[in-house]
Amino acid sequence: MKNIVSFYNSRKINLWVVFYLIVYLILIIKLITIQQIDNGILFATYSIAVSFYILSRFGLAYFYKPFVPNSDLAYEPTISFAVPSKNEGENIRETILKIAGTNYPKHKFDIIAINDGSDDNTLAEMLAAKEIIEKENSGGGITVKVIDWEINKGKREGMAECVRQSNKDIVLFIDSDSFIDPEAARELVKYFIHDDVAAVAGHAYVANADSNFLTKMQAVRYFVAFKAYKAAEALFGVVTCCSGCCSAYRRSHMNEVMNEWLNQKFLGIQCTYGDDRSLTNYLLKKGYKTLFSNEAVAYTFVPDAL
Repeated sequence: MKNIVSFYNSRKINLWVVFYLIVYLILIIKLITIQQIDNGILFATYSIAVSFYILSRFGLAYFYKPFVPNSDLAYEPTISFAVPSKNEGENIRETILKIAGTNYPKHKFDIIAINDGSDDNTLAEMLAAKEIIEKENSGGGITVKVIDWEINKGKREGMAECVRQSNKDIVLFIDSDSFIDPEAARELVKYFIHDDVAAVAGHAYVANADSNFLTKMQAVRYFVAFKAYKAAEALFGVVTCCSGCCSAYRRSHMNEVMNEWLNQKFLGIQCTYGDDRSLTNYLLKKGYKTLFSNEAVAYTFVPDAL
């Protein structure tokens, strides 16, 4: 009986029962909809295929379990926290200070912040955070490097510059409007004990989810994207997008795809979007694994108005 109760609590079966009831209702509605389509076999087939694809992600996510490394191995690679930023003066100081509070040996990580052509007080806030951290670690420890670009070069160039400026094993990207949990770095880097792991995505939650109905909807979207989609993909080592809000990359593997990623074009036009998804897929094409950790947590602010 104790084993049954333990399994019930660990798997939160009550929530899964509710979930599968909802799935059942969706399938019923879907069947009724299909029956009402006249001579629409193509649309019906597409509708069923998409529904199956989406629901399969939820089903597979149930089997996801966080990686547990060998406790006998003390694995602590060096880390660079990378924060490319434009016009984030409201949050950037707190973002950098939260990084400095990471529960990881201070001499084993540094912070690289790039002001990408901001026209607000982003640079001043970065420098203020740097000063605070240096005062608190006057005896040695965390190094903060602030790079100022007067002209905006874009997120992709900012990410690449962080990699160039780093001499660490792992580069951990944090969005400039995100706050990282103190344990997130440890939860991410433990996966890199395996050489074929190129990147690990953390779990991002919406920091301002309670602001209004829109942010609540975005919180649900984040939950599905991470808890369902990334968890399901992690079972096969092919997470298709290690999100920029909180993801770690092995620097040596990034350097292998850097030029191709920076010079990516679509229909002859330079790509300046989908930076994290694109980088992840270049690493997958190389044959590396990309994973997900729901225990590595960051909180990010999302727009609260259209």
